[in-house]
Amino acid sequence: MRQNPDEGHADGAPAASGVPFRDRRAAGTAGEDAAGRPDRAGHGDRNRDLAALRQTIARIAGEPIARLEDPAEPHEAAGRPEGNGRRALQPLRPLGAPAADRALGGGIAAGGLTEIHSDETRGAGTLAGFALALALRLGAGTARPLLWLAPSHALREAGLPYGPGLAGFGFDPAALLLVRTRRLEEAVWAGEEAASCRALSVVVLEVRGNPGRLALEGTRRLHVRAREAGVALLLLRQNAAPEPTAAPLRLRVAPGSASPVADLAEAPRLLGAPLFQIALEKSRSGPPQRFTLEWNPHERRFDEPRPGARQPLSRPQPALPLDGQGAAGRSGTLVALARREPGPLARAG
Repeated sequence: MRQNPDEGHADGAPAASGVPFRDRRAAGTAGEDAAGRPDRAGHGDRNRDLAALRQTIARIAGEPIARLEDPAEPHEAAGRPEGNGRRALQPLRPLGAPAADRALGGGIAAGGLTEIHSDETRGAGTLAGFALALALRLGAGTARPLLWLAPSHALREAGLPYGPGLAGFGFDPAALLLVRTRRLEEAVWAGEEAASCRALSVVVLEVRGNPGRLALEGTRRLHVRAREAGVALLLLRQNAAPEPTAAPLRLRVAPGSASPVADLAEAPRLLGAPLFQIALEKSRSGPPQRFTLEWNPHERRFDEPRPGARQPLSRPQPALPLDGQGAAGRSGTLVALARREPGPLARAG
């Protein structure tokens, strides 16, 4: 589903798709300059102080910051807003696997911020595949497309979404809008603007690591805008460490060993449906959990893995010695042999 960003698309289109925002560097959000910096020095210091204070309160209370800022009320869970100025929770979209939906409290929110992490940059393919599957469950299509935002350095190693791979995964390439920016600040600004666009079903913002612009204050702006517009915003972090943010839900995804194709038992080496190992690290619905999901590209839903052994196609092998000789095989049963004394001719020689 990915290809080298320095190469063109398979259909001959340039690597960087059309950008729906005219001049990303000349414009900024209210109260910020073109690079996204606060236009007053004291304003930036105040925001950092507030962010540090929220983190301190969250540690003392032992609660996630998102829960302290916007605690769920019984009338919100039922979807019935009352006259106290609070918003009802966003509707949830089930994944299709009952165990995962129970762990998530019903599914993925159709509006607001969700964080998805990978342990390493080389796991960006798994990260992208899981995000595309979630986008399909959230209703991404040609009528309400998926907008994918990323700075160039995040795509340099991970690669760009690949059209034929998307189609085989069950995602229509025509439903994807790709924006590749030169700097992280431009991608974050575009994400804030896109989060308010109701013409989009899902916005994906892909970054590397834990940049300071996407700490508590930056993610809070993203979450509030996406929640008010009813747009799902997926923040993909390659090689990221957990940190306090405003995202109500944080998942960590890793690849699993694909199951054999059920209808082709005579070809056990044939690669089956993708498997995702999910760690639920932060959620309003309950404690951290782990579960495994298998993506069904035909039905466009997640299933629970089928029982049976799943052997990975690639396995670690012992390294060859420098002289090129193969490694010695595993020793078998040891047998003691009687020692023979040398004969007369051998002693004479």
